[in-house]
Amino acid sequence: MKLRTASGTGRPQPWRPRARGEGAAAAVACASAMPLIVLGLAVAADYVNVARFTTGVQRAADAAAAAVSGTIARNPNVDGRDVDQIAERIAAFVFARNAPRDAGGTPTVATTSRASVVTTTVGYHGVAPSNFGAALGYGAISVNASAASLGLVADSRATPAP
Repeated sequence: MKLRTASGTGRPQPWRPRARGEGAAAAVACASAMPLIVLGLAVAADYVNVARFTTGVQRAADAAAAAVSGTIARNPNVDGRDVDQIAERIAAFVFARNAPRDAGGTPTVATTSRASVVTTTVGYHGVAPSNFGAALGYGAISVNASAASLGLVADSRATPAP
């Protein structure tokens, strides 16, 4: 003869039919928590979109800085005023081509040349698009990107190695 012990009390027994209304408390709890779960998922999705946008803007700034440094380094005989105009045009073109669709504005460009090295810094300040920001009360999300690139000026006096 087997005696029942008290260790099994309180545990659900799947073979026993449930009493009427026993699962109603779980349904009410789930229904009341659902808006918070949906809100959390919306904020998480918005955060992922902003992070993806920021990464895209950073890649575009990197590409623009590398393109400007390479172009200026290959053409070292350009005047100072012309360098700034060329750098701004190249950076704006490369940035616009590589940036996410919603990235508005133009990047800022600073180019310096010392000895045989050209240094270009490209910066961007803008606002990331937000799907739920206005509805949730946090409005626009600021995005900043900065990239620096070095370019070595080619020496025209160098002779190729045999």
